[in-house]
Amino acid sequence: MENEVRGVVRTQLQLAGMEARRAGESFVRMVAFAVIASCLVLSAWGALVAAAVAAVVNSGVLSLTTALIIVAACHLAIAFYLMKRIKQKSRDLLFSKTSSNL
Repeated sequence: MENEVRGVVRTQLQLAGMEARRAGESFVRMVAFAVIASCLVLSAWGALVAAAVAAVVNSGVLSLTTALIIVAACHLAIAFYLMKRIKQKSRDLLFSKTSSNL
């Protein structure tokens, strides 16, 4: 009986180990795919911004320098806003309600 229990436990632990390995490999693939997708999105965004700057400069509305400064300022403003939101949302990671109830 004891040998049977050990066998069942060993089998379950092996199964759990295999599933953990599979989950880990899947996670690594998901992160790699996310990094590749992010690179593709960033390059596409850069191409769109470059096309917009070229169109504005070619139409004579703004000089190249002015157009690039405006684009950079817009990107910095959006990045600042997103960083501010991240900082605000980071407070939600503290489990403040749960901690106060303990």
